[in-house]
Amino acid sequence: MNLEKELDFAIRTAKSAGNILLKGYREVKEIEWNRRHHFKTETDDLIDEIIKKEIAREFPEHNVYSEEGKGIDNGSEFSWVYDSLDGTIPFTFEINDHFSVSISLVHQGVPVVGVTNAPKRREFYHAVQGIGAFCNGKRITTSHEEDLNRVMMGLDFGKQEEDVDRRSIAGYYEKMLSPDGICVPLSHGAAAVPLCLVAAGKLHAYLALSLEPWDMTSGVTLVREAGGRVTNINGEEWKLGDKSILAANPVLHQRIYDHLEKD
Repeated sequence: MNLEKELDFAIRTAKSAGNILLKGYREVKEIEWNRRHHFKTETDDLIDEIIKKEIAREFPEHNVYSEEGKGIDNGSEFSWVYDSLDGTIPFTFEINDHFSVSISLVHQGVPVVGVTNAPKRREFYHAVQGIGAFCNGKRITTSHEEDLNRVMMGLDFGKQEEDVDRRSIAGYYEKMLSPDGICVPLSHGAAAVPLCLVAAGKLHAYLALSLEPWDMTSGVTLVREAGGRVTNINGEEWKLGDKSILAANPVLHQRIYDHLEKD
């Protein structure tokens, strides 16, 4: 499958959106609480509209799904899944630089193109199924760490949903912080950048129980193309529609999964 046109589009669009993110970073932000435990800013909506219009112009037959607004189902095998601003909390309150714009293409439920632009970090990630994963044009790979006691792992609360209670992550924290567990759990109020860091070998693993497709799809492609394994919390290969995610290099992934399954 030749995806050069789609990759070029995702890169161009993510770079433009990243410039808008940087411009709005230091500005006073109007916060709109659009649901319980979740808010958005004007920047979310502005970038969302731009990306949606660009997709409609270049790929009008494709499906489109994003955090803001209603999805567009054209019955296509291809779906654009994007987040105009992943990491709204760090972007709004300037607590870290883990905010980004993520654009991905999914074919029959499987992410095949992933682009994540983290402009404050000056890191631009892209990956294509079967081609590899890259940061700022240089090939990246997941960490080779296999010792659970040395692992720095992203552990995110995720989003409160009707069928998911964020407090359920407490059990996973308890297991991972056991004497034979990981070294350090980390949470940055974002999912896309931590998944990029797993792909780049800077973060050893990432786990979350309740996320949306646009939080993960770009990162799934990046981690897989960087040599990692990505599943849901049940150990099944991650696919569009899964709420949970576990990402790490294959050996470490199995060790984390086994550790979590222990009584």
